[in-house]
Amino acid sequence: MTRISLRYLAYRLIVSYFVILGIMTLAFLLLRLMPGSFADAMISPEMPKEARERIRDQYNLDEPLWRQYLSFMVNYQTGQFGWSPTNNTEVWSLIERRLPRTLVLFGAAFIFGYIVGPLVGMYLGWWRGTKRDKSIFAGGLVAYSMPAFWIAWLLIWLFNYQLGWFESSYMMTQYPSEHPFLEPFSSEQWNWWRASLDVLHRITLPLLSIISVGWVGAMLVMRTQMNTVVDSDYVYLAKAKGLSERTVMIKHAARNALIPVATQAIVGVAFIIDGAVIIEVVFSYPGMGELILSSVVGRDYPTAQAVFFVLGVLIVVMRLLTDIAYTYLDPRISFEGGD
Repeated sequence: MTRISLRYLAYRLIVSYFVILGIMTLAFLLLRLMPGSFADAMISPEMPKEARERIRDQYNLDEPLWRQYLSFMVNYQTGQFGWSPTNNTEVWSLIERRLPRTLVLFGAAFIFGYIVGPLVGMYLGWWRGTKRDKSIFAGGLVAYSMPAFWIAWLLIWLFNYQLGWFESSYMMTQYPSEHPFLEPFSSEQWNWWRASLDVLHRITLPLLSIISVGWVGAMLVMRTQMNTVVDSDYVYLAKAKGLSERTVMIKHAARNALIPVATQAIVGVAFIIDGAVIIEVVFSYPGMGELILSSVVGRDYPTAQAVFFVLGVLIVVMRLLTDIAYTYLDPRISFEGGD
């Protein structure tokens, strides 16, 4: 029976909270350790003195460092990320627009990769040593060695320029609209069915670019673990009871082999976030990755550090959820810290 101690769960929540505080501190220090002040990018010599002082006052640059740090920590914990000088709007409004788009694309890629990858790895581990195992395993290694952005360019060349089947830029057809998320359709043209089809049509190529590489990591881990568990005593016992091969493979072997895959999923999240920058730039996809690059290039450091913080929090939350998932994958694991 799965055991989740509320006391230990509270302990993990506290630890996760302090990890987030560490991410906030790192974001604060990175901004201040850059050569010069980040406000220098917004201040030109031609500016009047009053304008320069107003910018320094807006970002509390005249206050002592410890006071800046306290204000920063309080503001970030209350969702006040400041003002974007290059976009002339609040940073949170930018994140509010970009984050759902990234979650749609890379959330779909993550879910697909960690459904297909473990399933393929399960069958390859069960069929170990066969021609089918060797051929699919070799093909997966070839795909895993290819950069995702190179695959993206190949897909654009083939399906967009040569065949003309899929669009390769933006998230939706660009109609004028004020909608903060979908934002391309006018009120007369917009409806959920048309919007969903348009999104699906346009994210197909970036989604394929990520999936073509992303599923292999989970497959490799699952295949290795299945090679180990198929010779376990409990697998032989299940076979001796007369259970079907499918039942033994899924309920007895695969369930125990999934535990390291859950750990590898955290690495997969970091991999997807890391690849977000390049993939979104290649496809002109208006998500968090493209926002990071444009913020760094434009020296919009308040936006860059806010995006860094939000993505860091996502990884911390995923790590906590993975710890909880362990207890459901293996009843021998207790979410109490001592077992």
